[in-house]
Amino acid sequence: MNNMHFFRLSFLALFFSLSAGAQSLQQARLLTLNQQYDAASGVLKQLIAKNPAKGDYWYYLGRNVLEAEKTDSAKSMFILGVQNEPGNPLNFVGLGTVAKINGSADESAQMFDKALKMAAGKNAEVLVRIAETHITLEKKNLPAAFTLLDEAEKIEPRNPEIQILKGDAFLENNDGSNAIKFYEKAQMLDPKSPLAKLRIGQLWMRARNFSGKDGSMGALEYYQEALKIDPNFAPAYAELGELYARVQRYQEAKENYAKYLELSSNNLFAKIRYASFLFLTKEYSQSLNQIKEIWQVDTTRNMLNRLAAYASYETKDYINGLVHIQKFFSRQPQSKILSSDYAYLGKLLSATGQDSLAVEQLKIAIEKDSTQTDLYSDLAGIYAKLKKHDLAVATYQQKIASGKATANDYYRMGQSYYNLKEFGKADTAFMRVTEVQPKLTVGYLWRGRSNANLDADGKLGLAKPFYEQLITIAETDSVKYQKDLTEAYEYLGAFYYITGDFANSRTYWEKVKAIDPENAKAKVALEDLKKKK
Repeated sequence: MNNMHFFRLSFLALFFSLSAGAQSLQQARLLTLNQQYDAASGVLKQLIAKNPAKGDYWYYLGRNVLEAEKTDSAKSMFILGVQNEPGNPLNFVGLGTVAKINGSADESAQMFDKALKMAAGKNAEVLVRIAETHITLEKKNLPAAFTLLDEAEKIEPRNPEIQILKGDAFLENNDGSNAIKFYEKAQMLDPKSPLAKLRIGQLWMRARNFSGKDGSMGALEYYQEALKIDPNFAPAYAELGELYARVQRYQEAKENYAKYLELSSNNLFAKIRYASFLFLTKEYSQSLNQIKEIWQVDTTRNMLNRLAAYASYETKDYINGLVHIQKFFSRQPQSKILSSDYAYLGKLLSATGQDSLAVEQLKIAIEKDSTQTDLYSDLAGIYAKLKKHDLAVATYQQKIASGKATANDYYRMGQSYYNLKEFGKADTAFMRVTEVQPKLTVGYLWRGRSNANLDADGKLGLAKPFYEQLITIAETDSVKYQKDLTEAYEYLGAFYYITGDFANSRTYWEKVKAIDPENAKAKVALEDLKKKK
C-alpha cells in the first residue's frame, strides 16, 4: 500500500498512555516499528486470545493487516474491536481509515467524528492517529492534521511522535526547513530513538542530497547517525541499501539490504521491499525469483503483479509480462493506476504485436505524466512500425519541444521524414545526429542518402561531403563498416563518372571491389571505365 505504512512513517509513542499491564502491546508495537509485521501480528493475536475485550489489540492488528494492503480484512479487525469494546474510539479511527482508503470521504468523516466525540479531547492517541491519516493517505488534509496535532500536544506535550508527525506534515507541504525543526525536537524528547534521524535522512534523500559536503550532513550521514543510536534498527539498513543503489554502489547496497532482511526476520514485508530493491538495481531476474518465492506464501498483494510485469518486460519475457500487467489492472482501483502502469502495458502490448492497442495505453501514460518524456520515443517508434510516419514525426517533435530529445530521437525522426520523402527535413534531423555524435558514421550515412535524393541526377554532388566524412571515420575499421564504406565508395565512384573525372571514379570502384570482390556494380563500372581515357 504505497501511501500507508503507518508504523514506518511515524514514531510510535511507546512509552506514553500505556498501562502497567501493556508490556506485550509495547512489544508488538516495537516489532512493527522495526518492520517485523508478521511477528507483531503474532503477538497481537496472542493478546487477543487472552483478552478479546481489549479494543487496542484489535486496532493495532488491523493496522498491521493494512500494511498487507488487505483493507477488507483490516475492516473486519476494526469491526471486531468495536463489538468487543464499544467504548474504545480507536477502532472507529480504523474504520474511518479504511473508508478513506476506499474513497468513501463521507463515511470516513463520520467515523473520525464519532471517534473524536468519544475521545472528548482527552485521548491524544485518537487525535494523533486521525492526523496521521490526513498526512499519509491520498487526498491529504494538512490543515486538519496540524489542528489535531496541536490539540494532542496540549494533552501530551512531551510525546515525540507528535513532533515527528508535524515534521511529516511540513514535508508533505514541501517545507523541509520546518520539517527538520520538528524532527530535531522529537530527537530531543527521545534521544534514544533512531527514528528522527531516519526521517531527516529520508528528507535529504527526497532532496537528492545523498551525502553531505563541506562538513554538512546528507542522507547517508543521518542514516549512519540512526544506527549509532540503535545498530539493530532495520529500516535504516533498508534506506542505506536504496541510497547506495541510487549512487550505483551496488555491493554496499546489497550488504545493507542483507542486514535489513536479517534484522526484520526476513518477513513478508521485507521480502516484498527486497524484490522492489532488486528491480531498482536492475537485477530483474532476481527480482522475479523473489516475487515467485513470495507468491508461494501470499498471492494477494497486487503491487507484486505490477512489479512482476515490469521485471518481465525488462527480461524480454513479454508474454508473462502481459499476463501480470493485465492481472494487476483487473485488481487495481482506477484512481491508483500510475502513468508507469499504462506505459508498461503499452510496451508489453507492442512487444507482443498489438501495436494499435499499445498506442492508446502510451497516450494515456503521457497524459497522466508528461514529464516521462521517454514515452514520446516509445510512442513514435510504434507509429513508425505502423508506417504512420507523419504521426511519428509529430511525436518526436513533442519530445524535442520538451528539451529532452536524444541523438537517437533525431535519427528516428530523420528516418520517418525520409520515408515521407521529405528529404530536406530528413537531412536537418540527421545533421543534429552528427552534431551530437560526430564520431558515428550513421548520421553521415543518412545525410548522404537524403542529399542524394535531393540531387536527382547526381551532378551537384550534394551527398559528396557526407560520404567523404563517413569514409574518414569508417576506414579506421573497414571490416566493421564494410557496408557503409561500400555505399560511400559507390556513390563517389558514380559521382566522378557523371562529372567526367574517370580517374577518381576508377579509384573508388576499385575500393568497392577490394572489399566486395563480387560487387556487380563495381564489375560493370570498371569494365566500362576501361573504355574511358
